Amino acid sequence: MTSPTLEWYKEESEQNRRFYELVQATWPDKFHNWKVNALLCPVLHRVNRWFVKELGRGPKNRFEKNRRVRHELPQVRVDYGDLYTVGIRTWYCDWFRYSDDRHQAADGLPRSMGEKLPF
Repeated sequence: MTSPTLEWYKEESEQNRRFYELVQATWPDKFHNWKVNALLCPVLHRVNRWFVKELGRGPKNRFEKNRRVRHELPQVRVDYGDLYTVGIRTWYCDWFRYSDDRHQAADGLPRSMGEKLPF
């Protein structure tokens, strides 16, 4: 299998963003866990794109990705960390599905983070 290209990451990011916008417009008060991940996926694809552009390869794993975001992309470090944390909780934990805070958590996420990314 070949590694994804810059163009592939760009297309995936745009497709995931359109999915978020569709779900948000169609069901504004439902599916918050999917919305969170629909926001997270475009950001992850854009960060991976940065890796390919800067290093010639994608990150080895999420730990490398997260460490490098913290150190090398300070303009998005906090927003990325918040979005990543809530995204992991929605993916792996029942906390989000049954929490009374899920609406607030989903509504408070940075939707404009993509504009802050330098790529």
